[in-house]
Amino acid sequence: MLGLRDHILPAIFAASAYGVFKACTTYDAYFPRSLSPSTGTNRAGLYCTQPGRVYLGFEDVIWTRPDMASCFEVTKEGIFGDIWADRGEIPWWRKWWIRDIEGWVYPGFWDGHAHLTQYGMMEVGVKAFDQTIPQIISSVLAYLEKNPAHGSREKWILGTGWDQAYFGGNMPSAEDLVSNPLLTDLYIALYRVDVHCMWVSPAVLRLLPDPLPPTPPGGSIPSDGVFCDNAMDEMIIPLIPAITEDDIENFITTAVPSLYSVGLVGIIDAATAMKEVPVYKRLAEEGKLGFRVYGMVECKKRNTFCDIDKIHIADKDGGFTLMAAKIFGDGALGSWGAALIDPYNDKPTRGTMLLNETELVNVVSKWYAADWQVGVHAIGDAANRAALNAFEAAIKLHPEIKKEKKLRIEHAQIIHPDDQVRRLEHCIIPSIQPTHATSDMAYALSRLGPKRLKDSAYRMKSLFPSPKVGVPYCDYPIFGSDFPVEPASPIEGMYAAVTRCSPRIDSCERDAVWEEEKVTRLQAVQGFGRNVGWSGVLEGWEGIGQISGWADWVVLDGDLFDEGVDLRKVKVQETWIGGKMVWKRGPEDVMEGVMAQD
Repeated sequence: MLGLRDHILPAIFAASAYGVFKACTTYDAYFPRSLSPSTGTNRAGLYCTQPGRVYLGFEDVIWTRPDMASCFEVTKEGIFGDIWADRGEIPWWRKWWIRDIEGWVYPGFWDGHAHLTQYGMMEVGVKAFDQTIPQIISSVLAYLEKNPAHGSREKWILGTGWDQAYFGGNMPSAEDLVSNPLLTDLYIALYRVDVHCMWVSPAVLRLLPDPLPPTPPGGSIPSDGVFCDNAMDEMIIPLIPAITEDDIENFITTAVPSLYSVGLVGIIDAATAMKEVPVYKRLAEEGKLGFRVYGMVECKKRNTFCDIDKIHIADKDGGFTLMAAKIFGDGALGSWGAALIDPYNDKPTRGTMLLNETELVNVVSKWYAADWQVGVHAIGDAANRAALNAFEAAIKLHPEIKKEKKLRIEHAQIIHPDDQVRRLEHCIIPSIQPTHATSDMAYALSRLGPKRLKDSAYRMKSLFPSPKVGVPYCDYPIFGSDFPVEPASPIEGMYAAVTRCSPRIDSCERDAVWEEEKVTRLQAVQGFGRNVGWSGVLEGWEGIGQISGWADWVVLDGDLFDEGVDLRKVKVQETWIGGKMVWKRGPEDVMEGVMAQD
């Protein structure tokens, strides 16, 4: 006769086995283990690194080094779940789904001000960065060899990146662009590095009336063949053969993989042309965008108010969102186009406002009244003052609108001390580019003079709020690169922010003004992540461990918060978007995955 234990123990064992089986099979429905990370499919589960290597991303600025975790959860919907300080805290039955990560984990980086299609256009066009005129001619010839059909009236040779600093400080001419006989009669148009001027060939000039009509207000023609700001927009760009939706898709799909490689999961697209909107929307809906884009629409006619009912897109899934408008206040400092209160120190001009203050108040107020976020491009102190005046007028005209997160200054590069105080009073978001300061070091002093440079220019540290709990999120500055004007790497931007030195130059000479405005490493990381998410009204952006946030993260081979680590040497190992691996560093640094629909 069997004893009691002979009946009970097998029953307990069977029940336990069934319980484990049920738990595993149920959990596996949510966390499938069979998906390959190189396919771009969802990789739900638990992820663990060595102790303290997961940065959560939501500490306040009062901390110099944030608390770190070791493990985090990703659901099959591609959002973050629980976090654990140590893998020992994870229930034993869930440890079966742990996937080990080699490296340091950070929430995916965002660029707070960039231009995606222009970046793709740069990638497929002529690159003229850091080149003399003869070198640019060689680049154009090399492009023509690969693209022999270009240069005709129907297909121009387009490019980006020239800077007169490499031409002895003199603006180039149309004839310079065809100094090689093979280029005679070809249609060539190259954007300056700041994209505020265009250098064109004689064939393009022959399309214009002779003599040229008066230069439009807000524009300039500094040489025979260079057109800046409104002169470029109104006289040259309409002549360029129309860019098709296929062209735009090619620019986007060309740009995105290289952005994965520097750890970017999304951007604020700081001038989304109307013709780009349907392309972004279609790619996002088809699961082919593979990136998060928060657009700032630029109307077909620049600096106007569009029919917003047809274009407003609030995509909570984060593929493509269009809830902001972009207005251009002035030009750029490098081409003497930034609008200054007092004349330039090295040229008898105050720069260029692209629209007068009455027009600026009118267009900003219309977008603000329609409950859109509004960003005004303002580099010079006169343009920044005009932007603040327009914001104050819009707030006064429409007190019913909640102003938090609604108003932004794009660049906020030179701000008069009086206006620095006004910005804080109205909770205006400064969107700044740390590498602009280091790139402009070569001529900022000559353009602005020592006093204006010290008191007004290239604020960073002083733009952050006082370190106290409860400061409105909209006070936090956001960081970006303005690519393709600058390199797209957010880690290079972090280096520039914490050192005030160029990430591309080994030695760095600077005076006290650059030293005083350095930020902490934590502030730099927040500037390229958390702050962008909050200021962009991105409802799905959350740090790792903040339940329901998009599961976007990057794996690095170094610790960004370790003062002994040279940020320039930290490399991205993996980039994940929505719980899917979209890029993994390989022998040739190639993309090994794509974001796809489940």
